[in-house]
Formats: sequence, C-alpha cells, structure tokens
Amino acid sequence: RAPAKFWIHSLAPCSRSSSMAQLMKEKDTKVEESDLKMRENADPEVKELMAKLRKELFRRGATGISGLGRKFRIIDDSGDGNLDSTEFAKCMKECKIGLTEPEVQVIFKFFDEDASGTITYDEFLIGVRGELNERREQMVLLAFDVLDKDGSGVVDLDDITEAYNVDGNPEVMSGKKTKGEVLREFLDTFDQGEKDGKVYPDEFCKYYSNISASVDLDDYFELMIRNAWHIPGGEGWCANTANKRVLVTRPDGTQTVECINNDMGLDLSDPAAIAAALTKQGIECDAKAIQTVGKLEDDSSNKTPVTQPPKAKHASFGAQSSGPAPPPKAKKGAMQKTSLW
Repeated sequence: RAPAKFWIHSLAPCSRSSSMAQLMKEKDTKVEESDLKMRENADPEVKELMAKLRKELFRRGATGISGLGRKFRIIDDSGDGNLDSTEFAKCMKECKIGLTEPEVQVIFKFFDEDASGTITYDEFLIGVRGELNERREQMVLLAFDVLDKDGSGVVDLDDITEAYNVDGNPEVMSGKKTKGEVLREFLDTFDQGEKDGKVYPDEFCKYYSNISASVDLDDYFELMIRNAWHIPGGEGWCANTANKRVLVTRPDGTQTVECINNDMGLDLSDPAAIAAALTKQGIECDAKAIQTVGKLEDDSSNKTPVTQPPKAKHASFGAQSSGPAPPPKAKKGAMQKTSLW
C-alpha cells in the first residue's frame, strides 16, 4: 500500500488541497522574506555557520531537523515558542551540532533581529531547512488526501487503519506490540506538534519539509512522493511506478494494461476487488477478465541451439576435434521468454 507522483501543471489538485495551499500562502510569503533576508543581509560568517549547520542536519536526514525541533519544544518550558540564548545554546549542545559557543551566539544574534533576547524556534527551523516550494507542497497535499480516507481534513487512527494492514509487522507477529500500537506509532511519525492522535495538513507538510531539505531535485521529490503514496500520474522519469498494473481482456478480445489508481488498502489478491476498483475508474471489466501476473512463454522450439564440437582425445586445452557434433539435448518445456506488463 503506497503513493505516487504528478506534474502540478498537468494534474489539478483536489479542492481541499487547493484550499489548504491558499491558507498556507501567508506563511510561505514570510518564509520567502526570511530566505531573502538570509541571502542578502547575512554577513559571510553567518552564511558559513548556517551552511555548516545545514550540512550536519542534512547528513542525519529527516531525523536531524525534526530532532532539533523536538529538543527545542522540550527545553521551552513556557511553551510560548521562544528560546533565550541560554536555552538555544543548550539545544545545540545536546543535539551535538558541532558548533562552538561563540558560533552558536553568532547564529542566535542573527535571528534575534529586535534584540529582545529571544528567538522563535519555528522561524529558526524554517531558516535552516527552507520551506516546500509550490510544486512540492502540492504533491505533499495530494499524499495527505490519500491518507485522509474520510475527507475530514484530519488524519486519525481510523484513516491509518483503513489504509494499512500491519498483520505482517514483525512486532505484531511476535506479540511484542498490538496492531493499534504499531499504527499509532506510524501516525505519530507525521504528528509534528502535540501527540494528540490527529495529523493536520500543516503538520504533514512540516514533516515533509524536513525530508525535502535533503532532496535537491523537484523531479526526484515528486517521484518519491508518488511512489510512496501510490499517487498515479507523472511525466518522464518522475512517473508513478508503484501502483498495481493488471492486464484486462475486453469483451471484444482486445487486451489493455490498466493502472489501479487507488490501490492503497486494496486486496490485490482478490480479482473481484480489483474489478470493482477499475469500474470506479470507468473501466468496465469482469473479475475473470483480469490477469495480475505475467506468464512465461515456451519458445524453445524456435531457438537455434549453439553447440561446440567434442574435444579430440588427449587434445590440449582449446584444441577441438573436427568430427561431427552430437545432437543437442533440448530442455523439455524450456521457458525462455517472459511476458511482462
């Protein structure tokens, strides 16, 4: 059960995704202004230190930035989203970023524009990782819609349960954890705020902002999202390859390969369920007319055997007899070619 990819120009996002994008537009504008300030106003020392910080966090992947964010929230005893210089230095030290105390203070003073003695750690994290550009944000919102099965605008445990089957999870099979515990852990992966069992679009985008920071190419990010969340579509090398394809035989005998657009949570071993999913896509078909795997074809009778003449008795290595070669031994029922779709 997984996702896919699309071109923002060729696939219009659903209305909920569009609305969410509009709601986030004001935040995006602030981020762009912050990035502009970083590029134009930062002195060389700050730029060098920020590059060093980003390199270390990106080396750790998504856990680097999200781990720093969690540490900020833990140290923020007041819960107001602000840190003073001592708290900021403590965070950086406990996360083992590798900056000296003077270097940490240089970064702190750069973000403390009004010299109030505090900085907002959300703004600091945005300054470090950057935000999702429009194309990436639209992809992430499409992925959110895949998880949001009931269309409520919030992903909860019921949505996760409908989308994922954890029967094969090793910890579930061994009895170490229940299905509910494993599903809740998965849900909490995307819950970037209070762990309340609910994931909102902005939290989902924040999670993928951490991942996006270490992905250079938009095309690769799109491919990653499409295949991870089984979102059909995409062009070129970022086209979805994760969704199940099946061979459908039409009533007139013609055959077509069809992609199941919404295969997350679908029992792919059940032809009737596959037929129902294709019917919802406007592809009328019968369960008996669906093939889910390729077939091997026996073309051994059409192959010309390649043989070597037998070696002469006591012949040196490489020396061959000029006598006739024995007839080749054909492999009975040899399967030589595979038909794939």
